[in-house]
Amino acid sequence: MKNSIDRLPGGPLSRRSFLLSLSAGAVAVGLAGCGDDGDPVTGGSAGADAGFPLTIKGAEGDTVLPARPERIVTVGFMRDIDEAVSLGVVPVAVTPATNFDSGLPPWVEAKLGSAKAPEQLSYEDNLPFERIAALTPDLILATDSYSLADDFANLAAIAPTLSYETDVAEDTWQTRVTRIGRALGKTDVASRLVTEVEAGIATAKEKNSAALAGKTFSFSLLNGEGQLATIILPTDASAQFLSSLGLTLSSKVKDLEQAGPAGRAVVSQERTDLLDADIVLFSFRDSDERTQVESDRLFQALPAVKRGAYVPLEVETALSMAFPSTLSIPYALEQIVPKLVAAAGKA
Repeated sequence: MKNSIDRLPGGPLSRRSFLLSLSAGAVAVGLAGCGDDGDPVTGGSAGADAGFPLTIKGAEGDTVLPARPERIVTVGFMRDIDEAVSLGVVPVAVTPATNFDSGLPPWVEAKLGSAKAPEQLSYEDNLPFERIAALTPDLILATDSYSLADDFANLAAIAPTLSYETDVAEDTWQTRVTRIGRALGKTDVASRLVTEVEAGIATAKEKNSAALAGKTFSFSLLNGEGQLATIILPTDASAQFLSSLGLTLSSKVKDLEQAGPAGRAVVSQERTDLLDADIVLFSFRDSDERTQVESDRLFQALPAVKRGAYVPLEVETALSMAFPSTLSIPYALEQIVPKLVAAAGKA
């Protein structure tokens, strides 16, 4: 959920100032790449030249790869890290996922296991372009970067940079892992992951159809101003995840006027009743937010809350369906579906 991002990459250095500060030698080394340590997560590796050279078109620019990349840096919010690790490639460095204390989502940490975690790039506003260049990557993954329109030129001056296909908020998780898999020379692995994850969703839907099919839901959070904000679009990533399980977005919220981030509507405290549904979900960034919402008498008066069909989620868990990937979706199925089934039993 975009409201829940603590920090997204800020504005870039000017293209001119950055390019002038970067020596030609550094650029050349970045494109040449370094040695391969194999695939420490899953083991094995694709043939070094299979499918290369190749060009992948993107919304912000094309990615030209002369050979299979071996040193990867990710600068997206979260899903670039997810998909690289899911495909068996540990980046040399990543921008931290700041909603998590460790800087890495739990599903990434679980997949890494005993493998060495990537370096986390420290920065305040602008991406640390000089540090990224010093790492000599031969591919920068930026399909999940919300500042890529500003940063692409600077990043592409360091190494081939993979953009989103259409828009960071519009590419599906299937599109993202397919693009990253192609760039990493792991097209077959990416295809297998898509099949496995889609099968997992279908299994969860079938297994819980008696409990979830046809039940309505609302999903809300507090926005940056402390107001109630609720999802109003069935195309929202979280709504799509819940709908894939057989749930339906409540008709009470579908026609509300959008306010703030795309797909959200602000609901006044006096109209908290609009959030009622068979299942009411709420995401909280901390205990203070949860107390603020749950202590309100109008929230307590919601029929769903009174009968126990209310599902509170920590933001870390909510992000697993709000920013779907081949690693986060199985985590969401494991962590969220049992709560939904329990709530549906009281609907």
